[in-house]
Amino acid sequence: MFGHEDKIKLFKKLAKEGRLSQAYLFYGDAQIGKFLFAKHLAYFLEYGDFETSDKPLIDVGFFSPNEKNIMGVDEARAIKKFLSGKPLKSSKRLAVIEKSEYLTDEAQSSLLKIVEEPPRESLIIFIASNAQILFAPLLSRLVKIYFKRFSEKEIKDILVKNFNLPVAKATLFSKLSFGKVGRAMALKNGEVTIRDGIEKNIVDLYTAESQKNSSKLAWLLSREVVSQRFNLNANLQEKAMRYKLGDRF
Repeated sequence: MFGHEDKIKLFKKLAKEGRLSQAYLFYGDAQIGKFLFAKHLAYFLEYGDFETSDKPLIDVGFFSPNEKNIMGVDEARAIKKFLSGKPLKSSKRLAVIEKSEYLTDEAQSSLLKIVEEPPRESLIIFIASNAQILFAPLLSRLVKIYFKRFSEKEIKDILVKNFNLPVAKATLFSKLSFGKVGRAMALKNGEVTIRDGIEKNIVDLYTAESQKNSSKLAWLLSREVVSQRFNLNANLQEKAMRYKLGDRF
């Protein structure tokens, strides 16, 4: 994991002093390390080291949307059942809910009860791109931890120091990463997603002439928000952008 040293220091201190809250929301843009941080924290709680390894995690449950991209009442029940158990190795029984924006209203209502009256040795982490996606009663009871984007220099230094990329290539990838270390890794590995294409066009249009391209920029920004909230068909989204933007996409 790269960056987030301030959060590493904070959570180490809270864990060692026994002052961890029982429910957190990790939020911020995709590809900036929210889920990875939660996994590193899990290893720290079980093994005392803020690094992942091949060692098994015993007291951690990772929960994500089903094949229909839904987390409903059944998933909420599974989370509650897991948290009701006693930790065997860690000080906490940790449930990590990835993409919690996919929780249905019924599931959120169900989880609200366990957040309000959590088992004494439980810890639950919700992960989402936007803090406002969860409904207000649940959101108000979570400690919110914001994960910001990286600077171009931070990403360039990561690529040079950790992956021995030439400075010129690292500089290019850092500019195209939009502050997302995960996107920088995808660029390094030759991987591109539909959301990457949306953001690249936002930057290109804004750089070219923002006022002239204002309507296209507004449309792209709306697509970016929607792409973060829903599992969109990449081929259909690409066709829509080609139709809207012409040859630029």
